[in-house]
Amino acid sequence: MDELANQINYVLGHFGIKTFIGFGVGAGANILARFALVHPQKVDALTLINCTSSQAGWIEWAYQKMNSRSLRARGMTQGVLDYLMWHHFGRFAEERNQDLVQLYRGYFTRHLNPTNLSLLMDAYVRRTDLNISREGHTLRAPVLNITGALSPHVDDTVTFNGRLQPTNSTWMKISDSGMVLEEQPAKISEAFRLFLQGEGYVAPLSPTKIIAFRRLSADAGRRRCRHSPVIRITENPISEAVVC
Repeated sequence: MDELANQINYVLGHFGIKTFIGFGVGAGANILARFALVHPQKVDALTLINCTSSQAGWIEWAYQKMNSRSLRARGMTQGVLDYLMWHHFGRFAEERNQDLVQLYRGYFTRHLNPTNLSLLMDAYVRRTDLNISREGHTLRAPVLNITGALSPHVDDTVTFNGRLQPTNSTWMKISDSGMVLEEQPAKISEAFRLFLQGEGYVAPLSPTKIIAFRRLSADAGRRRCRHSPVIRITENPISEAVVC
């Protein structure tokens, strides 16, 4: 996982990016957190979904190892597929969005490389603790820490939140969802916009101005859209813990 985090440096160098705002989910969130700890000067802010800050427990280790071996030996089995669906959607997924569940079942069955997935599982289950604490060394960048109310990773995000500074971190639990990006995209996009606005990266817009901006965007093919150079910095409107 540390090697994967270090590869972000090559991406930044290739595109000439000096600092960035990171958006990561699951293992990607853990990788971004690791990078931000080593290179805090390169990270302006982080939005992390279902981020784990500790090493794998015995139950997770056993499940991941069993599924990894099964992927290498027999490919995508029903047991591995059920675990992947639970890992992403949590409980009662088919009762919430059957079409989305069937879409991901088909994707996991037909489009994943079993060997590559087993290697990723092995790397993730061997992850080390981030070794951060609220009283000591922790992330310096502002963090929006998000999870779904039905996600199996809620406890991990609560633990992660307890190791961050409350002055520059926000924990959100999105109701009626496990895979929040797919099940509640409108809530996530609004939370992300408000988070960036609170950090001074987005000018606050009223609903009327948002509609007007969308109309201007629709006419972008006929005329160039001019953006205001003014950035208004406002206090982060999201409280420390928000349930949507």
